[in-house]
Amino acid sequence: MREMNAESDFKSGATRAAYIEVAKDLHWERKWVNVDKRIGPVTELNVIGLHRQFQNGIDYMMKGKQKLATSIVASSRYANYMGSPEVFVYIGQGGNPRAGKSEPKDQKLERGNLALKNSTEAGTHVRLIRGIEGSEASKNRIYVYDGLYVVDKFTQERGEFGKLVFKFELIRIPGQPKLAT
Repeated sequence: MREMNAESDFKSGATRAAYIEVAKDLHWERKWVNVDKRIGPVTELNVIGLHRQFQNGIDYMMKGKQKLATSIVASSRYANYMGSPEVFVYIGQGGNPRAGKSEPKDQKLERGNLALKNSTEAGTHVRLIRGIEGSEASKNRIYVYDGLYVVDKFTQERGEFGKLVFKFELIRIPGQPKLAT
């Protein structure tokens, strides 16, 4: 519902009420999935369809002959950061020795990085899921859905390991619930 409300062409009123009624019916018929709140691994995001990649932080789809990003899971393996409550800077995928046992390398404009670049040009929405540190008791990473963003721009510059990385600036789409601080 949050995604639909953020869409500029989403109709309110009767259409929204219909979606709510369908959701209630599915819940009553016990057809909802993952209804229990829990802390879990990124693989659960795959099961419910929010992010289909098990290892890669950028998920994408083909639209025609073009790759477009659908979601990003931002973990602590890259130097991603919130520039402000409405701006998230995502470091592209690849070449990071913390994400594998390889030497640092320049990132390439392929796969997920290419999809984010194409999404910049197409103006498509991308879901952002951020990994945050769990409590002392859980000792796990908690993944939080932050909402829909557009990829506003990207640059290529030297990263923390001295290699070229892509930095994608994502702007949060207005009208969504405020982020928890």
